[in-house]
Amino acid sequence: MDIKYLILKSIYSTLSDSERHELNTWLEEGRNASLYERIKNNLKARDAVHFLANVDVERALRRVHCNRRKPLITFISTVASVAAVALIVLFLCPAADNLPVDKEQPVQQVATLTLSTGEVVQLDDWTSTQRLKEVSMDVSGGEIKVRAEEKETQPQSREPVYNTLTVPRGENYSIVLADGTRVWVNALSSLKFPTSFKGADSRTVELVGEGFFEVAHDTLHPFRVMTAQQTIIVTGTAFNVTAYAEEVSRTTLCQGRVTVETFAGDVVRMIPGQQLSVDESGETELREVNTDIYMAWMKGEYYFDSRTIEEVLTELEKWFEINEVEFTDASFKQRLFSGKFKKSDGLEIILRTMERGIEGRIEYKDGRVTIGKK
Repeated sequence: MDIKYLILKSIYSTLSDSERHELNTWLEEGRNASLYERIKNNLKARDAVHFLANVDVERALRRVHCNRRKPLITFISTVASVAAVALIVLFLCPAADNLPVDKEQPVQQVATLTLSTGEVVQLDDWTSTQRLKEVSMDVSGGEIKVRAEEKETQPQSREPVYNTLTVPRGENYSIVLADGTRVWVNALSSLKFPTSFKGADSRTVELVGEGFFEVAHDTLHPFRVMTAQQTIIVTGTAFNVTAYAEEVSRTTLCQGRVTVETFAGDVVRMIPGQQLSVDESGETELREVNTDIYMAWMKGEYYFDSRTIEEVLTELEKWFEINEVEFTDASFKQRLFSGKFKKSDGLEIILRTMERGIEGRIEYKDGRVTIGKK
């Protein structure tokens, strides 16, 4: 087991006999005993979840890896990295003031593919697998693959035929398009794509919601992602696009170069590490970001870096059955929260952690979240 977990479990008195033996063996080596005491005193001095909510965990973890030969910096980084797993230990020893959470959650719907004929195929059974083979697509393991067509099978002048992948709340799906471009489509999102790009001057798809694109390189045929707020134009690169209705639209560039045309007529050229935001009025903002934050959802993770509670809940609504949010104290809307969760942690653990991090009270029942003072 990772030593960080053993340290935290020892602090919260949840070690098994075998784990205690493993920790004691580690403590006998070098200066580990001294380091252990300093970490323990640091974490006991404050609530571990509150500590987590005020630490840039990912940056701290990167420092751990980059500064292994610098003892003082390594110690500081280790404390921060221990905070990253405090969440797990807190729920190995349940708190006395359990968060009221209705554990009965509706069964999620499945992803669907709407064919050009209007036929809707549910992507969850053997029948859908056979049906998609008939239209030159394969589906397995949560991914669709559009089979590239032979050159002689289709005339160059034909009109493109479009299908639409729709992903429900709580799920994500990936698709490999006919040109080799791979797209990950997030929850409550849809991607409209052609069965073939042959004969077209550009490769065009339409996105509602969120998607991460790894575009196959083709300088002669630019790839276009069209959303309500912007059109992203590339020849081969990797980027994330967020384009949910009534939310700020964002393009986050990880690799390569992109040009973004906004609906207000602005043209912005981006380089890796930049994010372009476009609001409903057409106002733009270009800034440097940690791109890892905007890729975490593909691994079923939530990564919040100084986000307001209102923004955090907007993200959680895409994965869990949250239909209504009420703030009994409006000041909690703008309280900042930082932390990293996995979808598998479940809504109860996530809300309980948020509750401690904001020093307030959060209740959940029948899809309704209520937030206010304790």
